Amino acid sequence: MSGSIASYDQLVRQVEALKKENSHLRRELEDNSNHLSKLENETSDMKEVLKHLQGKLEQEARVMVSSGQTEVLDQLKALQMDITSLYNLKFAPEVMSTGRGAEESPPAPASHRDGPGELGRATFRMLEELDRER
Repeated sequence: MSGSIASYDQLVRQVEALKKENSHLRRELEDNSNHLSKLENETSDMKEVLKHLQGKLEQEARVMVSSGQTEVLDQLKALQMDITSLYNLKFAPEVMSTGRGAEESPPAPASHRDGPGELGRATFRMLEELDRER
């Protein structure tokens, strides 16, 4: 009988330990869920800002091309490539730390010879792919 009491006490301790672990995991899941929601909201806000900025840049590029100011347009293309590279540098470690491999990382920035519309579409495609991954 004392063996069954010891076995019962051991089971009670295991149940209590499992309850504590379950509680801890629930808190962690809730924290992760809240963090993910925050990131989704921030990403959505950033996408809207980027769409707006991209529209303005494309409009300015059309005006510059029609007025023959191609050197400024080339500078804008280079700037966009720099921004895309900076974005990839900033977020690549986070992508790798979530278990995603390099084959799932955002595509490389559009080449320098693409037109201003192509740069905008490439940026938008990258954001859409990030959204799908999320």
